Amino acid sequence: MEITERKESGVVVLVCKGRLDGYGAGILEQAAKEALHDDDRSLVLDIQEVPYLSSAGIRVMLALQKRLRERGGKVALAGAGDFTRKVLDMAGFLSIFPHYATAGEAVRVLGRAEERSLLLADLRSQSVEKDGARMNAESGSQKPASLKVWGDPRAIVYSHVDARQIAVLPFSGSGYAIGLGAPGRNPEEVLPFLGEMVVLHGSLVWLPTDGNDTPDFFTPVKDTGELKIYAGYAISLEGPFREYIIFESLSRDGMTIGEIYDILVRWAREHYRDYQGILAAAWWAVLEGLQSQGIRQSPIPEHAPPGGVSIMDPAMADSWFEQVTPLKYRGDTLVGFGVVINREEAGRSFDKNFLDSLVPIHPGDGKGETTSQTNGVVFRNVSYDPGAAFEAQVKKILGNAEFVDMRHLTGETRIRKAKIGIAPVSSLVRE
Repeated sequence: MEITERKESGVVVLVCKGRLDGYGAGILEQAAKEALHDDDRSLVLDIQEVPYLSSAGIRVMLALQKRLRERGGKVALAGAGDFTRKVLDMAGFLSIFPHYATAGEAVRVLGRAEERSLLLADLRSQSVEKDGARMNAESGSQKPASLKVWGDPRAIVYSHVDARQIAVLPFSGSGYAIGLGAPGRNPEEVLPFLGEMVVLHGSLVWLPTDGNDTPDFFTPVKDTGELKIYAGYAISLEGPFREYIIFESLSRDGMTIGEIYDILVRWAREHYRDYQGILAAAWWAVLEGLQSQGIRQSPIPEHAPPGGVSIMDPAMADSWFEQVTPLKYRGDTLVGFGVVINREEAGRSFDKNFLDSLVPIHPGDGKGETTSQTNGVVFRNVSYDPGAAFEAQVKKILGNAEFVDMRHLTGETRIRKAKIGIAPVSSLVRE
């Protein structure tokens, strides 16, 4: 079995050549897994050159149909010969799949459905095309939002975190937060493992610095107080999102998070009278490629660099930070939280010493006129529907989707599509 892939008018086309028996079914299943991304809803199987079809092949086709119907899409067959049509009829599944004479005809029909979906999205709120992106906005809340700062980033930067400096974040009431931390029974227990973390709707996902490079997560059904989030440093959002920005890159290569943050800052300047240089942003996105840079070891005194040197010192880079990884997870779903600061604008509105407590703790976060910190969690096999309610969808993904990874994102992470909750920050609060 040979399979080639292409995409036309938003429709994925898999051209199959060979027998769709047990062996061929496995190849089709793998090819579809690689070709179908979380924002794809329509698939055409061109089986003109498939001389044989068995129940194994039908089983894969049915699984794909079920998966795409859950997204409001479908699988269509093209070019089915007499034998394959008879097999489908005998198995009782001929009516399950729309079938067309050619792949081109199938793409035209399914492509029109994709166009209608885009049109309906535009009708919900008028979109604008600017700066290489298509954007529209859904209203959130006009109530002010603040950022609460937990712990001291200077203790992180100089690897001086001890039990006295550990901040305790409650599971209950924690909506969105990022930082360096870990869950446990007491500070002493977690200090050796403090690592990148993100809190999303009370769910904690973190990357322990135990040398295994394997993220972990915990979602409490109720907060009994037995397990706490201990952080050397964290930033949490207190308050609602002002708007939910529906974003789509006009380039096939997507757009970097750094570029998107620049767009969001300009949007805030134009639309929010109370914008003061700091934005909080929650992400639900389809990745074009993730790039990360995270802390390798817990910033405790035992690991402190010699001579009082900062872990940000270039000489410390290899021992303290994972090397920036190649782009990966193309087509998968990202859910995350971040903060972007325009230093000049924020400096006119906030106390400088307090603002310094939001300094980046990663070498790659502080370039240009803006600094940003973003942690994200990667999931797979999630239906991307920008019309879905943001908060409800984030909760659904956290509870049901296939967990893949968690990382601190560099600004070079590329995004294809996203729904982004943004909140202009009106005040900074120290816990």
